[in-house]
Amino acid sequence: MLTPGASTAIVLRNSIHGGTRAGLITAVGSNIGSLCYGLLTAFGFAVALQRWPSAWTGLRTAGVLYMAWLGMQSLRRSAASTAPLVVVAPGERTAGAWTHLSEGFVTNALNPAIATFYLVLLPQFIPRDAPVAGSALVLTGIHISLAASWHVMWAAAGGTLARFLSGGYLRRALEAITGAALLALATKIALG
Repeated sequence: MLTPGASTAIVLRNSIHGGTRAGLITAVGSNIGSLCYGLLTAFGFAVALQRWPSAWTGLRTAGVLYMAWLGMQSLRRSAASTAPLVVVAPGERTAGAWTHLSEGFVTNALNPAIATFYLVLLPQFIPRDAPVAGSALVLTGIHISLAASWHVMWAAAGGTLARFLSGGYLRRALEAITGAALLALATKIALG
């Protein structure tokens, strides 16, 4: 949970650009993506993927492309301007809530690491004699609770530090680091 990944990067980026609220909405979207995988696991989709392994290839390819696109966007923003970022005042609106929600959702929905966790690893923790659906949902609830608390912390940190991190050099450095991290994740998944 504590290892920063794509969802952490998106939550932090959106909270720095749009305030704590934007980060929290992104976190909700990200955890809805995890919930979808938990539901798929609970109701047998993992078994279906074993029959059709090409679905893994499609998910992996889409995830790699999306993370690479996010990384390139961050690198583009890091190089685009020296002007300081306009930080949002409390209560002021940035990109719509739907944009933040969908970015969080798509980041987790196309993240092969999350898919692998839910569809391959999570079923291994269900005892043989336990009901699969109920057990998978309990484990999903635990994972989402842990992830949500971590995302809330990153959203609050990003929102709190937004003014400090919004300066030209610091913002560009943070965008470059985020972009490089997302591209590294995409490369690792593509080669792994």
